[in-house]
Amino acid sequence: MKVILNGNELGDALQKVVKALPLKRSNPILECVKISASGDVITLFATDLELAIEKKINAEVLIEGEVVVPGKLFAEYAKRIGDEQIELDGTAQNKLSVKYLDSEVFINCYSADEYPVFKEVEKDHSFIILKKDFKELIGKVKFNVAMDEARPSLRGICLNIKETELEGVASDGYRLALSKMPIQNNGIIDKIVVPAKSMNELSSLLDDENETLTVYVDRSYIMIDLFHTKMVSRLIAEDYINYEKIIPNVFTTEVTIDKKQFENSIERVSLINRSEKKAYVKMEIKEDSISLNAHSEEGEINEKVTIGLKGKDLTIGFNSKYISECMKAIQDPFVTLNFTSSTAPGIIKGEQDSWLYLILPLRVIG
Repeated sequence: MKVILNGNELGDALQKVVKALPLKRSNPILECVKISASGDVITLFATDLELAIEKKINAEVLIEGEVVVPGKLFAEYAKRIGDEQIELDGTAQNKLSVKYLDSEVFINCYSADEYPVFKEVEKDHSFIILKKDFKELIGKVKFNVAMDEARPSLRGICLNIKETELEGVASDGYRLALSKMPIQNNGIIDKIVVPAKSMNELSSLLDDENETLTVYVDRSYIMIDLFHTKMVSRLIAEDYINYEKIIPNVFTTEVTIDKKQFENSIERVSLINRSEKKAYVKMEIKEDSISLNAHSEEGEINEKVTIGLKGKDLTIGFNSKYISECMKAIQDPFVTLNFTSSTAPGIIKGEQDSWLYLILPLRVIG
């Protein structure tokens, strides 16, 4: 293989594909990126066997072929070359020459025959969604994913693919986040679970443009086609919780509140006990205000925020971290807090019926 290409384009492409490399050291060849040259493009590919990312960029291909190079090393080096013309020469056995300006670097390579192949996902079932919508959907739920190894399905994000919309759901057993986005469905009604790492890396590949992408789903894999970039992930082979049955839809207390004021107040009140495992905040809802209280050995903080109230007064407690994280994930100017009792799950919704957060309460202290 021998090619000439732009340094910035190579560096940007490598930064995308190395996201699929293993987080922990494993098989040395899985810590590498495969570079293939054919026609007038080069293809960069990386995988940890669960997640794979492929990126194509234009290049002047002098000799077709392929090499396998240490991924993180090559990505870091290419990033520092900048907007220079680069020649990559992999014609020597097990060695890649990188030439630019008056410099030349040699990087030891592995045999391309030993590198895993790109998983071909069947294209019979797919849906189309806007890039910005998919990115927003992931952003609204990803922080709720469980860290507990005991429940594999909760370590992923559930994608519930319906006729005209996609629901993304994440839960750690104490809280649940749900977000909806419109899609164009091409023959698929399914509920799948995608590993959190894959969804996080997909989010970093997406931008806020009104361009569409295509998502293909088969029995064990999902593939996201971004035109010059493809990402394939193995699915978690376990059914997701029946979340529809645990979301209440009848409430006795409904609070409308300014999102930013509520977020800021929660942040200030929780300062007093943020180092505790369960940073507790008590909410007293009465008439036209909600009183927020938290205390610890260091002291006590009380704040009051004006609200609109429908229904009964209520006193209820929550982990303030859970409230803060969901406030950071939304942009609505106003939110509604919906309750039925001090021991039943609370529901946070926006002005549109496109997302919700469910949070289990803590026992009210004092």
